[in-house]
Amino acid sequence: MSELHKPVYIPSVEGSDIYNYMFRGRDFEVKYIGMIPSSLELNKLIDTGLKTIKKKTNQKFLSTDIINVKFKQKVDSGQHIIKKISAKIEKLDETKIEYKDKLKDFVALIESELKEDKWKGVSYKELREKLYLEGFVYNGVRYVVYKRSSAKSRIGQCLFIREKLHKPMIKWSRMNFEFKNRRLEDEIDFPSLLAYESLVGSSIESTININPNNILMVKDVESIFTKTSNVVRTGANKYLDSFTEESKIKNSLFDGESLLDASYFEEGKSMMLLRNHMFKSAAFNCKIQKFLTDNCPEGIDYNEWKISSMYDGEEIFAKDIHLITTPSSLKALKFHKILGSEKKMWQHWKRIVILDECVFGVCKSEKKSKLGFDNEGKLIQQTSYQMLNSLPMKKEDVEKFTRLEKGFIERLKNDDDFFVAHIRSTNNDMNSNEMFADLYDKNNDIAKTKIFRTFRKKIISGHVTHIKNGKVRLSGDYCVMLGNPMEFLYHAIGGINVEDPEVKALNYNEVYTTMFDEKEITGFRNPHTSPNNVLLAVNKKVNDIDKYFNLTSNIVCVNAIGFPLQDILSGCDYDSDTVLLIDDENLLTITKSLFGKYNVCINQVKSSKKHYTVCNKDMATIDNELSNSQKYIGRTVNTGQLCMSSYWDLLHKGKSEEELSDLMKKLDVVTVLSGICIDLAKKMFEININKEIEHICQIKELKKEKPLFWQYVNQGGEITTVKYDCPMDLLFEEMTDLDYADKRANIPFNDFLVKRNMSDSLRNQESKVFGYVENMVSKINNTYAKHYSEEERDRRIDDIIKYYSFYVRKLQINEDTMYSLLIKLTKNKKDKIASRLLNVLHSTQKRQFLDAFSVKNDTL
Repeated sequence: MSELHKPVYIPSVEGSDIYNYMFRGRDFEVKYIGMIPSSLELNKLIDTGLKTIKKKTNQKFLSTDIINVKFKQKVDSGQHIIKKISAKIEKLDETKIEYKDKLKDFVALIESELKEDKWKGVSYKELREKLYLEGFVYNGVRYVVYKRSSAKSRIGQCLFIREKLHKPMIKWSRMNFEFKNRRLEDEIDFPSLLAYESLVGSSIESTININPNNILMVKDVESIFTKTSNVVRTGANKYLDSFTEESKIKNSLFDGESLLDASYFEEGKSMMLLRNHMFKSAAFNCKIQKFLTDNCPEGIDYNEWKISSMYDGEEIFAKDIHLITTPSSLKALKFHKILGSEKKMWQHWKRIVILDECVFGVCKSEKKSKLGFDNEGKLIQQTSYQMLNSLPMKKEDVEKFTRLEKGFIERLKNDDDFFVAHIRSTNNDMNSNEMFADLYDKNNDIAKTKIFRTFRKKIISGHVTHIKNGKVRLSGDYCVMLGNPMEFLYHAIGGINVEDPEVKALNYNEVYTTMFDEKEITGFRNPHTSPNNVLLAVNKKVNDIDKYFNLTSNIVCVNAIGFPLQDILSGCDYDSDTVLLIDDENLLTITKSLFGKYNVCINQVKSSKKHYTVCNKDMATIDNELSNSQKYIGRTVNTGQLCMSSYWDLLHKGKSEEELSDLMKKLDVVTVLSGICIDLAKKMFEININKEIEHICQIKELKKEKPLFWQYVNQGGEITTVKYDCPMDLLFEEMTDLDYADKRANIPFNDFLVKRNMSDSLRNQESKVFGYVENMVSKINNTYAKHYSEEERDRRIDDIIKYYSFYVRKLQINEDTMYSLLIKLTKNKKDKIASRLLNVLHSTQKRQFLDAFSVKNDTL
């Protein structure tokens, strides 16, 4: 396979726009805000004939051979459109006669065709089914449904592909299997197939080559034990409920992880998240050959030692083992009945990988926090509002937690050098940070101008709001979890009892990371809902782990033998799942007061027994169900936090824990629902999430008024807030009454400009620059008004900025024209475009722009 191709940007279009184009003759503007990332799939698409062009204004590769289709909007009926347009005409200014006439003509057209089928309304469900079954034609090209993009698998968006590319690409994605028209006994799990065929489309940073003949496949191992738990299942009233009882807990010890020989890793890296055909695994840096050499049985020549895989009759020389993995990483094995056995599917997969030249994609590796260091030089990472709101905190606790942030904000307000260092460290192509920092370096009195103060106020206000959202920085960082590593190594050579595994290194809640000394620490994982998701961990150095693994400080070894780690951490596995580990004495005290007090939640919600056939109609049904359920994930999380806020509020107002037990049961239900929402991309359940949430919201303990902090998590609609005695409202109050910045004298912006001759300015260039920037700002504002995802919005804004910057860059702006532009910027009251204009001039005409400003000694 050739080297990785750069991402290709594709149209991202509403299904309703496609319908209106196909059947109502309505054109739509194509915006390349979808993306096929660098991936194994993109390389295959290019090899198969995907056509791309390179756009000169931003150097991005574009293609219309694949279109991302969204299903956020239904198709309005002609009657509804007439009603909307008529209301719009009523509100239009009398001077807009031509536009009014145009709208009236459109209404007349609809009215004349109103009885035709094309003007009937089409629901989201019907629209998806129609496009999945029939495809569509755009600009003379026929497109058919292809697959979910890997990144959009949970939100119901789908890729449509040029028809001639479909057959070879779907065949490749499905490992040359024909999944349609199979026998019932083949048991094709279609929801899983839709999820796993997209793994080759995951964004990757690089590739490595691993010959499958160097892979040792061993059985997955479970630790099974009983513990008093809060079991969530359907109750007598047909809604989910929580039952406290002795429950069987099953922990899959190596779920989603692999051990990869150290020779494959770059210096300073310990984990690679690998992708291949229906394969997803976090591979950890392990001295496999050293371990095997040290544990070669007596009397056997190491070069002749063969180790058995999990499949009968399959052996591999110990010296040839480069990767050790389990079926939990190889999703293709779930479809083994097509070939009759797991072993045959394993052998087929190996042949497919070899045909693709043994190339594995590397999605990511572990990474350190980029949020800086505390006063003692320790790395810091931010919490989430769900984490903080699950803790029994008092006002003094919140005051201690926010000391670092309040000190940081005070310095942003009053220490110019500190503020500029901060904005320079957070600059990107879409903000003005680098421009203001460069101006400050030229003349630091620029900090006294109105435009700089306005910019600074916006940055600081944004940071305060960020903290009020629960993003409080504490000492610690996210670590990728490596489950029972020593047990995994011994399992590879038959050294553990797979029916009842015993601990080889870490016991109970012990962990090992080089990030901390041997001490107790607090752990959180997203999603996080309640106090029973808070982990108390004991960091313990293990010499054998140091001996056989090369692990950076952002890897943590964990134990799940006889300890409900995976249920505490919201159903975690080890395919690169991370846990936030915090070293904070105050937080540790709170964690100790919680740990063991709240039972873990166990999900016993029945999965759906509905059988799906591999066909486009059932694909539409599955994606509709997935899309509907995903609408409620935000609501599920927020409902949990409303329950949590009410719990602390009522507890502090005198209610007993016993009196609030029903409320906590509802919190258990939400904890399980959050995990279900995440799993829906590959697994269906026999519940209606919306009805479950509605049922929870009806409990008497929940007030109509929301907590003060709710304004930052509210997903639309009017709300009334009131003070709750809960951690997040304490944080809200703590960060509201902050000291003002020191007052400073104002210096007019023009005083910083080196005087030039305005009469020699090129007026035509000035007009072009102002026109470009005004159009740019208008289009950016329109983009914010559209219903784009954050990802699509940022791509669109990036395109807009690069488009207009390209044309400004082509202008040869002289010093007189630059001076005139900057003078007119302030004199003509162009405040709305000021920062954007300065930024465009800085990024496109940097030398002339900075030369327009005096150095400090020259002027003030």
